[in-house]
Amino acid sequence: MEKDVKIADLLEKNKRPGKVRSRKYRELWSRPGYLVRRLHQIHVGLFTEECGDEDITPVQFGMLSALDNDEEMDQLTLSTAVGVDRVSGADVIRRLERRGLLERNSSEKDKRAKLIKITDAGKMYVNQVSPLMARAQAKLVEPLTADEREEFLRLIKKLVDANNKSSRAPMGSA
Repeated sequence: MEKDVKIADLLEKNKRPGKVRSRKYRELWSRPGYLVRRLHQIHVGLFTEECGDEDITPVQFGMLSALDNDEEMDQLTLSTAVGVDRVSGADVIRRLERRGLLERNSSEKDKRAKLIKITDAGKMYVNQVSPLMARAQAKLVEPLTADEREEFLRLIKKLVDANNKSSRAPMGSA
């Protein structure tokens, strides 16, 4: 019995504060960077809820979507088009290629360069996952009215465009 009391005391002593306690720290809730990071975490959570059974990340789906118009791109162009650095892009491309969703072929103009193209299986996969991704996106903005959604997208695009060059992986104009 005495042992149980000591364990309970230890648990109580080391207990973490309440879950929503962070709202007490008002300065965080007035920082755009903090809120953007939280919104990103929420988006990834919603994407995972909807697409988790499909074994895909938002970045992987972004790359497949960028290629879904049958355009071939070299690795750097594709990475830049979706705003990921070259090394991360190479890793994502390798993973998607291993799954048969992308293929890499040598460029006729530059034999050192590899051109990436979506496969038929990749296209079918994008069609299969698109409705799930769309549901995740809809859930993210569901609390907003239609006008607020438009305004939110307009403002977030403006911020991304104006600050693109400050990114560790600036997006290109694909």
